[in-house]
Amino acid sequence: KTAYEIVSRDWSSDVCSSDLPVRMPSPVSLLRLLKDEAGTFSQNQRILARHVLANYQSVAFATVAQLAPKAGVSEATIVRFAKSLGFSGYPEFQKEIRRLVRADLRGAERFRLGAEKKPVGQTPLDRITEKERENIAALYQSHDAAAFAGAVGMLRRASAVVVVGTRSTAPLAYHFGFALNKIAVNATRITSITAETYEELSRLDRRACVVVIGFPRYLRELVELLEFAKGRGLATLTITDSAFSPLRGRISLYAPAESASFVAFHCAPLVLINALVHELSIADERKTVAALNRFETVAESRNYFVKG
Repeated sequence: KTAYEIVSRDWSSDVCSSDLPVRMPSPVSLLRLLKDEAGTFSQNQRILARHVLANYQSVAFATVAQLAPKAGVSEATIVRFAKSLGFSGYPEFQKEIRRLVRADLRGAERFRLGAEKKPVGQTPLDRITEKERENIAALYQSHDAAAFAGAVGMLRRASAVVVVGTRSTAPLAYHFGFALNKIAVNATRITSITAETYEELSRLDRRACVVVIGFPRYLRELVELLEFAKGRGLATLTITDSAFSPLRGRISLYAPAESASFVAFHCAPLVLINALVHELSIADERKTVAALNRFETVAESRNYFVKG
């Protein structure tokens, strides 16, 4: 079956929609991990890995009992294999496989899923808000306090912050950069990558921080720019959906972005960004208040706002 047919079958069920992003000890693509580490697996594990690589779309919704005879290994081998990769068990391993399947979906496939006939009594807002509520709930459950604190510290120490987000993540980059500047963090926003973007990063000193925001389907231009920033020795922070995302910074923060449509669902990433800004603002209250007062003085002098 195609990725669309498999995901369509369980799109509205808890099996598909409640998956949480997996935080793994080795932040590399799961499928690449199965390929690259094959030499370290036992014979039965290699057999299982080859089956998963060739049939991961069906593995995404197969129980252990269903997978074992198809792969030609025991159920115990499957469970031990999942744990050897750093997962708590087969269900968590399967959740990551499902995330990969959904990330493969093209725009037309996502549209067909979102355009399916809605249940009687469901309003236009119900399906969208339900998925976003699930994303925010998953953000709470997968929150990594140590990584979050590290990100706040990295941003505080930076001589300059460059926030990068293109296409669907451009609004997130704009919002983050605007908020940072409002509390006197020296921030610039990049919402379109050109040759000049690389020149801009090459002029940054080593105390600068580059923030890259990206979600499935992951844009190659973001991955390449992030690698360039790393090569320059710059501090890097990524905001993405999973430890298996190709966007891996010195620090990575994860926010679920599961979508029930062909358009991006970014409520959870926005919550995460706002939390970062809030923590930065209270880390130096005097600096924040002074910056906000300067803003109000300019706003008053230029008559920014309509007064009620």
